[in-house]
Amino acid sequence: MRFSARKLAWSGVLIALAIVLKLPILSVPNVEFLTFVIFSSGYLLGMIEGTIIGIISMSIYTSLITPYGLPPLPIAIAQIFSMALVGFAGGLVNRFRLILTFNSYLPYLSMGIAGLALTVIYDLLTNVATAYVMGQFYPVMVAAIPFAAIHILSNLIIFIIFTPLLLKMSKIQHARL
Repeated sequence: MRFSARKLAWSGVLIALAIVLKLPILSVPNVEFLTFVIFSSGYLLGMIEGTIIGIISMSIYTSLITPYGLPPLPIAIAQIFSMALVGFAGGLVNRFRLILTFNSYLPYLSMGIAGLALTVIYDLLTNVATAYVMGQFYPVMVAAIPFAAIHILSNLIIFIIFTPLLLKMSKIQHARL
C-alpha cells in the first residue's frame, strides 16, 4: 500500500461521493449508490484503500448524516463492517482481474453478480444485527425480505448500469497513479 497525494485526494472525493449520492434518494427505500461507490473505490485504489473508504464513508453516514438517527451499536457495526468488506471486495476483484473485458457482456454480468452477492451479505449482516437488537429473530428476518429484495435488485441494476463508467475510470486512474 502506497499513499500518494493523488490517491489521498481520490479517497476524499470517493468518500464524499458515497455520502452525497445517498442523500437525494433517501425517500426511495433501500435504493442507494453508496455500495457501488465504495466497491469502485476498492476497484480503483486497492483493497486496503477500499476498506478504509468503506469504513470512513459508512461511519460518517451512520453517525452524522443519516436522517434516521444513530443506529444501535450492533447495527452500526454490521453496517460499517459490511461496507469495509464491499471496499475490500472491489480491490480484490480488480487485483485478480475477476471482471474480464474480453467479451461484451461478461463485465456487466460479473459486476451484477458482485453487486448482488455483496448486497446479500450486507442485508444478511444488518438484518441479523437488527433481529438481535429487537430480540425477535424470525419476525424481523421475515419482515426484512421485501426490503432486502428491493435493495438486492436495485444494486444488481446499479452495478450493471455503471460498469462502463467504472471500467473507463479504471483505465484513466491506472494511467495517472
